[in-house]
Amino acid sequence: MSVDRFGKGLRRRKAGRSAAAAVLAAAALGMTACPVMAAGGGTQEAGKIAAEGSEAAGKRDEAEEIAAEGSEAAGSGEAEENAAPKDSVIVEYDNLRQLLLDGNLDLKQANDSYESTKKNYQELMEQMREEQAYMKFMAVKYEDTENEAAYSANAGILGRQASMLAKRIEALNRKTQVLVLEENADSYTMAAQSVMNSYNQAVLNMAAKEKSVQAKEAAYQAVTKKKSVGAATAAEVMEAADRLLAEQNLSGTYRQQADRLRFQLLSMLGLEDNNEVAIGAVPEPDLSEIDGIDFEKDKTKAVNNSSSVQNIRRSRAGSTEEIRRKAVQEAEAEGNAETEFLAAYEELQAAKLEYQAAQDAYESARIAYHSLQKKNQAGMLDRTEYLEGEAAYLEAQAKRGSAAMELQQALEDYRWLVKGAEETRG
Repeated sequence: MSVDRFGKGLRRRKAGRSAAAAVLAAAALGMTACPVMAAGGGTQEAGKIAAEGSEAAGKRDEAEEIAAEGSEAAGSGEAEENAAPKDSVIVEYDNLRQLLLDGNLDLKQANDSYESTKKNYQELMEQMREEQAYMKFMAVKYEDTENEAAYSANAGILGRQASMLAKRIEALNRKTQVLVLEENADSYTMAAQSVMNSYNQAVLNMAAKEKSVQAKEAAYQAVTKKKSVGAATAAEVMEAADRLLAEQNLSGTYRQQADRLRFQLLSMLGLEDNNEVAIGAVPEPDLSEIDGIDFEKDKTKAVNNSSSVQNIRRSRAGSTEEIRRKAVQEAEAEGNAETEFLAAYEELQAAKLEYQAAQDAYESARIAYHSLQKKNQAGMLDRTEYLEGEAAYLEAQAKRGSAAMELQQALEDYRWLVKGAEETRG
């Protein structure tokens, strides 16, 4: 194995970070809402929208199953997981790292390059040792002849080459080299977590919007009937049509986002995007872990694990001026690391408050929804009123689920920062 091949292996591993950063950027763009089509296309267009409602019913079935009442994790991947065929592959959040190691081609090549390089060096070193031993044997055999010097010289050359290979193997086995692979895996894992989180939020919002579309369709049909008997104006019909169109656009946006993020995640994992692959749920945030955070202890860890701080601490300083400059740079790096840690901690606490507020709102919506169901069973509501109430419940459920996933992401970011993997996030 040549030095050039070893150098290529290292370059591939470095390229892994850029690839993961690109994935994070794409994930962020994936959750950017697409422009909504301008509402207001007249009663003719509104009539087309209402006519298309029945054709879209089949497409909404999947979202309705996800948004089934009582399933707080609906849209976060649990429905997709439950509906998967028995022989399907289920992408679990806690198994993303292993799936990446097994299926991501770039990461696999980087790791394979490292292992194959070490193996090739080992085999070559053993060959050199064997050849060296043979040359020594031949030098002894032809002692006091003109061939002795040649055999001895060759034995010395082979011995030096074997020693050089042994040093390379030792370097590959050092912790710093192992950390290169760990950092690559960390980078891809963080990216996959973000994409999976964004996907589940898109599915959750899609389910809520699909129900809202049904409610707006029912409202449009109701106001159209009222107009036919003189109980509503053309302006009211137009307003209902505009609201329906806006909801349909938003629903389509979430569906496109979900499809795009699903494809992106499965591509990262080296999995084919078909019906045999299901994406599981993002786990609920561990509130006990958040409540049990030791601020000072984690701050110390984050500062000591910061790559910027470590790089400065490892740098050499000989003269008095170099020592003074290094101390200033180290203090500045530590200050920056503390600031970054504080920002992550505050973001985590803010996400927790938002989650708790969304949870309270959801509980209130759930109580109201049960009351709505009882009224509907008693025949006290028309179809529009019931669908609007159901849509409001699913909207609260979606907000609660999104807040939970935002908190989980904030917790992951905090964990990575304390670990010292902050430089791998774009």
